[in-house]
This record gives sequence, structure tokens and C-alpha cells, in this order.
Amino acid sequence: MSKELKLLYIEDDKTNREDLVNFLSGEALCGYSIKIDSIETFDNAIEKITSNHYHIIVLDIYKGKPDDNGEQAGLDVLRQIQEKCFVPVIFYSGSTKNVQELRSQVVGVVTKGDDGIDGLKQEIERLIKFNLPFLKENIHSYLDKEFIKYFWNIIHDKRTKFTADKNDFSLGYLMLRKFGNSLSKEKISEILGDDTLRKDKVHPMGFYIYPTDFDTEFENGEILQKDNEIYVILTPSCDFIERFDKKTKKKIRKVGKVLLVKTFLLLETDEYKEYAKNKNEDGKNKLIKLINSSKSDRYFFLPQTPFIENRVIDFQIKEIVDYDNLKDFTRLAKLDNPFAESMISSFIRYYNRIGFPDIDADLIIKSLS
Repeated sequence: MSKELKLLYIEDDKTNREDLVNFLSGEALCGYSIKIDSIETFDNAIEKITSNHYHIIVLDIYKGKPDDNGEQAGLDVLRQIQEKCFVPVIFYSGSTKNVQELRSQVVGVVTKGDDGIDGLKQEIERLIKFNLPFLKENIHSYLDKEFIKYFWNIIHDKRTKFTADKNDFSLGYLMLRKFGNSLSKEKISEILGDDTLRKDKVHPMGFYIYPTDFDTEFENGEILQKDNEIYVILTPSCDFIERFDKKTKKKIRKVGKVLLVKTFLLLETDEYKEYAKNKNEDGKNKLIKLINSSKSDRYFFLPQTPFIENRVIDFQIKEIVDYDNLKDFTRLAKLDNPFAESMISSFIRYYNRIGFPDIDADLIIKSLS
């Protein structure tokens, strides 16, 4: 039995509305059976959206005929959706020139006269492919299961330890910490519906926290950009925290100077250039070692995502800047743990290494004979 994909179609033209509903109802797409509701007015659309669970909203733009002077009521519905909930939207209208710039991974744009229903089906399939219509639903389902297990199977079961007369926020803290720790790579892949990731490998997105919360203080492992250069903060996070100084009666932070390490494009490295030139197994293995951050502790690899290209940290190339000058940098993202911790470990090992001369192995071997 195929799963159900629930759509809401908002269209004030009766003929257009009924035609699409008749065409898509029961249609099978990517293993899902379409169930489509429709309404003829934009005015109370947000009430319908927030009081029902829809996977995708198909939205006309104009009230009445689409023309330059027509009321773009669909844009107002989109704004209300953005304020009150998350659900992917597909604009489906006779004229879409005024919304083309809104096209994104969660907003589709289909012109009736050009792309028609086939174009609409392609946009629906695109959203299904990356599981975006079901992400919120899957997270809610997983969270419900975690609540059941935690509060009924643990807290209630151990009620002699967690007694009713000690009711405070502790259980909430414990539950949320457990929930966060339960989101393993395998569990995240399951929630996303992504079966392409190898169990022993890490998805590049797993390296980062994005975007940076600009209201929080800088941290170790934060990725910054200035002009076309990308840097990573090496200064410990604790040095950025403001503390009350009893002598000055003011809040101060330890850090005055911030240590940054510079990154370079993977395409600029000797390993990539050698591999691109020869395409042999030896060159490939050298490139793999660099990508796996196993070439040496001097290097650490940052995988490509939409907000950063494939880059390599070289701990020999460092810069020191005043804390106040960090305002001149763009805050891109942060390395998540354990990758931030691993990067710092590599940095410490690289600068704490102690070398010594090679022993005369030939002499030792001769003494054995």
C-alpha cells in the first residue's frame, strides 16, 4: 500500500481548481498516492494550512486574472506561512515572472501555460526525492517515540528515584540531552529517508553547524570569511566568555588577540594537481589521505557544502587578529563536534611534536650478525 501525499491547492478559478484536483487525485508519484484538498479563497488559507497537516501547498499567485495590476494574494499567503509554520510551497500560476526570484529548495515555481501539470508533477517529485515534505512529520514521530520511551519506560518505571515531590526542570534537561545524543548518524539518515550514506562514512553536512547564531559569542572551530579567504578560529572557546572582574568591576574576556588558521582550496593542493594530471592509483591514494585528514597532523580537511568549497586547513599558515577586528569577518558556520575537537587535537599534536635524529639502523643490523 503506497503512502499518502497530502496537498492543498489554493486557486480562486473554479475550472482550474477542479481540473487539477480531478487530474491529481489518486495519482501515484515516487511511491506516494496523492490526496488533494482545495479552497477557492486566499483570505482564510492560513487557517486551513495550520489546522491540517499538508505535505505541500500548491498556490496560485493572483486573485482573479494574472496581470501586472492584479492582486498578488498568493504572496501574502506565503508570508503568512513563513511566519507561522513550515510546509513546502509550489507557485502554480498563469504568470510567474514576479516570483521567479523566490525559487529555492523549498519554494517551487511552475507556469501553467509553459510547464503545465507535467511541470507541477516534476516539482512535486523534486520535493519528494529529498524528503522535504515529510521531514517535520518524521521528526515529530521520532520525538513522540523518544518521549514515550523516556517518560514511561524510564522515569515512571523508576518512580522511587524520580519522586513526584521533587518536580522541577531536571527531567526536561535530561530528556533533551538524551534526545540530542540519540540523533546518531544512522538515526538522522533514517529520519531523512536517506539510504545512500554508507554506515561507516560521514556526510559532509555532518561536519558543520549552519548558520552561525550571530547573537552568540565566537567559538573555537568557527569558520570565518574575509574577502575571498576562509579562516578557522583556533583560540579556545572559554577565552571568549565575558567574566566579571572584581578589580575593575566590569565584564572582561581573556582574549585580546585571536588565533586563526588559513584554509586553501583542495583544487590548489599538490595532491589534487597530481591526481588530476595522472589519474593513477598512487595519486588517488595520496588525495584520499588528504581528504581523510590522515596525511599528517599539519592538515585538516573541510568538505564542500553549499556554503563552503572543499578546503584544507594548513596549521603552518596562521594569523593573529585583534578581537575587535573580527567584526570585519563574515561568520559562515561552525565545525560541529567531534570534528572541531579533532581539528584542535591535530593542531596540538602538530605543534607539540618532538623530533629526534634517525638512529644508525645499518650499525644496529651489522651488530646483529
